Amino acid sequence: KKMSRVFDSTAINSTQRFANRLQSGIFPPQRKWCRLEPGTDIPMERRGEAQRALDLYNDKLFAVLKQSNFDIAMGEFLLDLAVGTAVMLVQKGDAVSPINFIPVPQYLVSFEEGANGQVDNVYRNMRIKGESIQMQWKDAKIPEDLQKRISDKPTEDVDLIEATVYNMDRGDFGYYVIDEKSKSQLVYRKMKSSPWVVSRYMKVAGEIYGRGPVLTALPDIKTLNKTKELLLKNASLAITG
Repeated sequence: KKMSRVFDSTAINSTQRFANRLQSGIFPPQRKWCRLEPGTDIPMERRGEAQRALDLYNDKLFAVLKQSNFDIAMGEFLLDLAVGTAVMLVQKGDAVSPINFIPVPQYLVSFEEGANGQVDNVYRNMRIKGESIQMQWKDAKIPEDLQKRISDKPTEDVDLIEATVYNMDRGDFGYYVIDEKSKSQLVYRKMKSSPWVVSRYMKVAGEIYGRGPVLTALPDIKTLNKTKELLLKNASLAITG
């Protein structure tokens, strides 16, 4: 339905080209796009030994990335970054895919900044089939009322709230999944680091969300779209009379 109001595809094609160029330049698929190197604190006589150890970790890193959905997820992530803010959830996988990279649309996510402008707390509204809850979170503790709803209608969607909150006293993160209807807690994990990657293309002072090239070009996009619409309407009138 949205495409019925779009008369010019320049912005759509340009956004896709932007994401493709960024990915091919920074994260080229199926290639080693970075290398771990010893820092300045490592003595010169030990750097060769340290580099050999880091190369082993580097090989393992890219072997795991090749097994995962990283290349596909990064393409979706960079499309959102073109608008301004891109969000990705990194979750533990299984033996086949060790890590799951899940790009999340910006309109489903809300986040807060903590000290020094760093993103601390991230919240997400999500909807998932009841029968998939236990598959997605192996450690989920489903209460009786929700289990009854799932047993009666296993394919019915369940509204959940996913929250990652930084604990300043302990210096770690609490990861929660809550049933929005009953307010019961299904999942709780204590994590050393946040599973969220929040990237902002360009940030203006006083704002927490980013601004990307799509927002910068938005006035031109609207003008070009309206001009093309009027040209098409004019041509239609000229033909039909």
